[in-house]
Amino acid sequence: MDEQSKYPWGCTQWGIVLVVVLLGWMLAASFLPMVSRQGVQWQGVNNCKQIILALKLYAADNGSVYPDAGLETSGVTSANQVFRRLFEEAIVTDERIFGCPPRSMYVPDGGIGTAPDFSQALTPGECHWMLLKSQTDFSLGDMPVVVENALNASWPPKWDVSDQSGGKRGRVWKGNNIIVGRNDGSVAVEKLSPEGTIDWRRMYNPRYGKSWIDALTPEQLSKLSYWDIEEK
Repeated sequence: MDEQSKYPWGCTQWGIVLVVVLLGWMLAASFLPMVSRQGVQWQGVNNCKQIILALKLYAADNGSVYPDAGLETSGVTSANQVFRRLFEEAIVTDERIFGCPPRSMYVPDGGIGTAPDFSQALTPGECHWMLLKSQTDFSLGDMPVVVENALNASWPPKWDVSDQSGGKRGRVWKGNNIIVGRNDGSVAVEKLSPEGTIDWRRMYNPRYGKSWIDALTPEQLSKLSYWDIEEK
């Protein structure tokens, strides 16, 4: 028979255990919101990556151009219409990648309609992302081709740093961040200024030698704009 402990646990020992458990619970609780936020933000980043991949696949079959090529004079006016061409080419079959959980007010319902026009895909209020106009697979690698919807589609875009709830267009993530997808397929969460803009030179990628802003002529820079989203 095992000999009983000469020093049985009393209130002091159990009190220490209780304190350790409570401290562990408090630490876990403090990290849970951050982990949860990063988790849903990751979903948005992943959606953006899938959109850029779809653009690359389209370009591979269409002379390196993206689906907005030649559309500026055709009556097309929105990112929703441009992205719908990806469905017509059978490159994308699930419109939910054009949302951005959890708080975007632009939520795809999953219905895309039927071939050949897929008229139910990305109807007004179902596309969260804007697309930089007139780019190709050969455009500068760090060009911000896909970004979360801003307050404006003209250059430079500006976001609403006062709204982190998702109830408006141009909303931002907690901490004044937005998701930006570059032409090379990389996607990052970028910090906004207090005015809701991005210092695009700060997004300098060393492997390209210089900032994409500095690589453009003033005329090219003046022509930059995004395909805007369609609101309900």
